[in-house]
Amino acid sequence: MVGISEMSREVARKANVTQKEAKEIIERFLEEIVNAVDRNEKINLAGFGIFERKVQKERTARNPQTNKEIKVPSKRKFVFRASSKIKYK
Repeated sequence: MVGISEMSREVARKANVTQKEAKEIIERFLEEIVNAVDRNEKINLAGFGIFERKVQKERTARNPQTNKEIKVPSKRKFVFRASSKIKYK
């Protein structure tokens, strides 16, 4: 798995900046995506994908240990849908 440190090393090399600068840019970019999605904005990065929040409705589930029905409340999920350009590459 590649983390931000490894990714920033590559970005720094390709963008001719320091690894520290590249890491800061990547972290701010990801932070802004999350902040925008939390403001109910849909982020569409052409050729990459779409980031958005979707509401998962309340539902009834079953506890596997007790076999009792429980109510699972609705929640807002962070969703990413990959562009077909990268999905089928």
